[in-house]
Amino acid sequence: MRPFLTRPKKLLAIKLRPLGETVIFSAALDALKNSYPDTQIHVAVTTEWAPLLIHHPAISRIWPVDRHEDKFARARAIARAAFKLRNENFDAALNFHASPSSATLAFATGAKVRSIHFHSAQDKNRYSTVDIPDRGLIKSVLEKDLDVIRALGLSIPVGKYRPFVSLKPSEMDEGFRLISSLGLRRPVMIIGLGATRPTKCWPENYFAELATRWRDEVGSVLLITGPSESERAAAVFKLIENNDRISHLHDPSIRLLSAVFSQASVFVGNDSGVKHVAAASGLPTVTLFGPEDPVEWHVYPRDNHPYFYIENLNCRRDNLPHYPAWCSIQECIQEKHRCMKEILPQSVYNSCKKVMK
Repeated sequence: MRPFLTRPKKLLAIKLRPLGETVIFSAALDALKNSYPDTQIHVAVTTEWAPLLIHHPAISRIWPVDRHEDKFARARAIARAAFKLRNENFDAALNFHASPSSATLAFATGAKVRSIHFHSAQDKNRYSTVDIPDRGLIKSVLEKDLDVIRALGLSIPVGKYRPFVSLKPSEMDEGFRLISSLGLRRPVMIIGLGATRPTKCWPENYFAELATRWRDEVGSVLLITGPSESERAAAVFKLIENNDRISHLHDPSIRLLSAVFSQASVFVGNDSGVKHVAAASGLPTVTLFGPEDPVEWHVYPRDNHPYFYIENLNCRRDNLPHYPAWCSIQECIQEKHRCMKEILPQSVYNSCKKVMK
């Protein structure tokens, strides 16, 4: 297939999504730059997560776009962004995970070539001038991102590109200093306690058991929590008899978080955006999946990034056509949260020791 664009001067890549998907997006930007090495690549991403992409070698300019829950505020933010972006005269706009509002943004840029990916086969092909290959098929989010580029007639190998955060040496030094200031003895295990909902969280007593054993037998532990998760850390600390060499970092900036990850030995945590930051920072990870199948969201090789997932539970009853069953509930009472409770600390500990750097 001949490429739709031969020598574009300027491209716009759009992904107005949460933390984890913004991290995964970094791999597609790498692929896009390798396909068009002489092209300026501008990126429109959610304002909160834009710092993740600072220093990315593919990016010429980042355009932060505010995400709002209120539909009128969201429409105003899209209109403001479209007004600015239209003046850039992009040769093409690529939207890697479209919503109706972000698809409208791609259209409003005035780019004549538009590759706009609505992941569901049921969604209409809003404003895209090219056909997205394999739309609606089960594959990882990373490969779906790469399909946006493949739609331009380009050949992108499966498995070649991985997410990454580009850190400067000074940032890595800052991460080293922070770990040292907390008095943590290496090797350091970092535990991510949070997730988007309670049913995606491993039990706090399991985290406490894991942290205690790592501290007693291997090194030190650093608990990580986000803006509304400090109570989870307090609950874990309450279950640990002696908190020596177990510390807590609450709501750090996203680049400081990545810098700290770059200096640790292993990350273990729930399926969350923080896990993606850890993996993209070069840290081996062990991920605990519960209600949702890893097929879409685990985009990393399992030798350095193993995961735990209890297969074939009948309580996962939510489904989309052609996709594995999952569970959307906020609190599990009937099944007693067995999708997470059947993942035992001993197995997780062994896996962490195996992959730690």
